[in-house]
Amino acid sequence: MPNDFFQIEIDNSEAENVYTDLMRLEVEIDDDLASRFKLQLCMIQYGDEWTNLDSDNLKPWKPITITAGFQDDTTEIFKGFITRIVPHFGQSPREAYLEIYGVDKSVLLDREEILKDWPKRKDSDIATEIFSNYQLTPQVTDTAVVHEETVSTILQRETDMQFLKRLALRNGYECYVQGDTGYFGLPMVDDEPQPVLSVHYGNETTLNNFRLNVDSVAPSNIAMLQVDRQSKEVHAVTIQSSSHTLYGSEDIPSFLTSNQRQRKVFVGKNSATGVEEMTRLCQGLYDRNEWFVFGSGDVEAFAYGHVLMPRKPVTIRGVGETHSGVYYLNHVKHIFTPHGYTQQIQVKRNALGLLGNEQFAQAGGLLGVG
Repeated sequence: MPNDFFQIEIDNSEAENVYTDLMRLEVEIDDDLASRFKLQLCMIQYGDEWTNLDSDNLKPWKPITITAGFQDDTTEIFKGFITRIVPHFGQSPREAYLEIYGVDKSVLLDREEILKDWPKRKDSDIATEIFSNYQLTPQVTDTAVVHEETVSTILQRETDMQFLKRLALRNGYECYVQGDTGYFGLPMVDDEPQPVLSVHYGNETTLNNFRLNVDSVAPSNIAMLQVDRQSKEVHAVTIQSSSHTLYGSEDIPSFLTSNQRQRKVFVGKNSATGVEEMTRLCQGLYDRNEWFVFGSGDVEAFAYGHVLMPRKPVTIRGVGETHSGVYYLNHVKHIFTPHGYTQQIQVKRNALGLLGNEQFAQAGGLLGVG
């Protein structure tokens, strides 16, 4: 079995002082929220001083990078800043400990509310410029619509991160910061799945306490009506199917009978420059709503031997033909304690059943779905 490890660098130097006093380290990564960490250290009193409490590298706004790995398989799971420090002093000196919190580099984009107009720009142009302003490398997918002043001008009345999130939503995009890169683009639902997770698979079990929730009410058809500002023509758009690859053979519409209608929701309090932008907005909202299977569980990191990252697919086996298959990993909490390394995950799926092309093989060969 590969040995797991983690490394913490603060202010570009390895923070060796935190390892011996480590009580718990958590790094939480979500597909819709900023990445965060929580570091818990014991404090030992020496006269009027406490270990770690006065350390120069444990100060607010110190840059911090956290890497996790298994021998040759290492992954940077967090890069950002220390943003909060919480010392705890119990009734006994033995009960004293220090909590350090931090947020990824997106916190820099969320510090100031900005009033600004963006004439004659595409949403992707704006994302590229904003990320570059913060010395982040833009990884931006192009958006086709140019917002001409005669039709509409994009106005910003919020922080840069809130603004980019709003632009991403109307394009069906994800927007986040990972490491030194700013992402503005479609979810990577078609990426190569991460190594297989196994439930109740004997010695190859890697996923424990796996729970599933199938919510067949949530998905909705999305429609939008809008009057063209120049021609006064009424434009109507309705989206009734996903633009994402289905992860299984049965989506929600396949379960409905002829007298059971799919829910339908009309978009309100939003404006678009025309049919193309209306279509992208409605399609993006449909794609966000299509996930109706949700799961969560605990990964035995030592047995699994891989650092899981969200916003990528992962294959799960051992839960029957209905529920085995590919899922989209949308949340991971990496937990390190003196007792070992655990990964708590949340996954989602837009269909049930098997497609027939799932790769359930481990290193030893094809082992089926259990």
